[in-house]
Amino acid sequence: MPLRMRLISLVALVLLASLACGSILVGWHEANSVRTELRAALAVGVQTIRNGVDERSDNPTSELRRLVGIFDGNRHVRATLLDSLGQPSVESRLFAPTQSVPHWFRWLIGEQPAAVRLPLQDNVIVLEADPTNEIGEVWAESRDAVLVLAGFAVLSALLISAVVGRALRSLERLSAAFERIGTGDCPSLLPVQGPSELTRLANGFNAMSHRLASVAAQNHRLNERLLSLQAEERADLARDLHDEIGPLLFAVDMTAAAIERLPGSDREAEIPAHAHAIHDAVGRMQRHIRAILGRLRPLEAVGLEAAIDRLVAFWRSRRSDIVIDAAVSVEEDRIGSHLKETIYRVVQEGLSNAIRHGSPGRVEVSVVQGADGTVHVAVADDGMGMAGDDTSAERTQRLGLIGMRERVMAMAGSLAIRPGASGAGLTLAVRLPCEESPHAPSESAPG
Repeated sequence: MPLRMRLISLVALVLLASLACGSILVGWHEANSVRTELRAALAVGVQTIRNGVDERSDNPTSELRRLVGIFDGNRHVRATLLDSLGQPSVESRLFAPTQSVPHWFRWLIGEQPAAVRLPLQDNVIVLEADPTNEIGEVWAESRDAVLVLAGFAVLSALLISAVVGRALRSLERLSAAFERIGTGDCPSLLPVQGPSELTRLANGFNAMSHRLASVAAQNHRLNERLLSLQAEERADLARDLHDEIGPLLFAVDMTAAAIERLPGSDREAEIPAHAHAIHDAVGRMQRHIRAILGRLRPLEAVGLEAAIDRLVAFWRSRRSDIVIDAAVSVEEDRIGSHLKETIYRVVQEGLSNAIRHGSPGRVEVSVVQGADGTVHVAVADDGMGMAGDDTSAERTQRLGLIGMRERVMAMAGSLAIRPGASGAGLTLAVRLPCEESPHAPSESAPG
């Protein structure tokens, strides 16, 4: 059942209970009123009879008949004159009732006051309380009171339904917005209006929606970056296979074909030399394949520290004019594979950017595990640094660090680029928690 219907049903039950309690209270009050009225009417009738008796009358029976006749048309009391034998001789007529009353209401009123017997000379006058007319009056009053209560309950229910519907409209919009977010519609914003609690809820939902949209856009950029890196890696692999492995395979094929022609000829003595050439070519192919595999899965092959050392050695062999130092101090068995991959890719990208764009004379790489459960990665160079008219965002984009920043954010880390400690060059500083983020990529992005 929807929340609105549940609340309205509860309110309706409360109003029905209130109406029932009010009806019971009205019935109890009217029953007391009828009994009080009838007792008073009997008391007045008794007093009337006693005041009207004239003991000096020459015809007392006629006088008693006259007294009984006084009660003709009375609404509450019936008078009956009993003779000396106890038989009714004269009886007054009650006022004819004009209201029909349900039997259950008569039963609700309960017992009536007992009849009063007044002995007078040789006769007796009996006064009986008849509740018919009085019950008719209180029935009309009770019915009207209950109808008023019922009308008030219905009006209250309608007003409460309108108020509850208006109050829950914001929650219904929130529910619909959550459904849209569940289907991938981000951002799905709510209007900020209503009570302070609902405005805070709407503000929080809108902030969450913006955050989800940002994360979705970030994931989209990461996927594009991953596809781009995969394409670059495939191109590098194709180039290496074509430029390095292809010629060696061609040389092995040609040498093997030459060996097939040498037996039985005057050049048969050259066979060992050709076999040695094949062996040497195969060895070179094996070294190239190991190098390719080391680039594809550097951490699985040798671990984080050795992989960073190989990366540094790679750049030292190509840029001997640059001094490159690396210091790695982490407990690799205490950090996960995704975190190791992120550290390696940060060092790889930072070192590549420093050497390619910074024109440095020295580059220092530092990977340190702090006591607070975080890993601090720094790549510092003493190159040309950041130009005065460069903004941080433009510099970051030009250096191709968007993918690195998103990779770090996916691990719940932080990345900063600042001037070097001596005022020259740049320092890439990354802080990563040892506990991996739940948004960490499930596969290592290729470098």
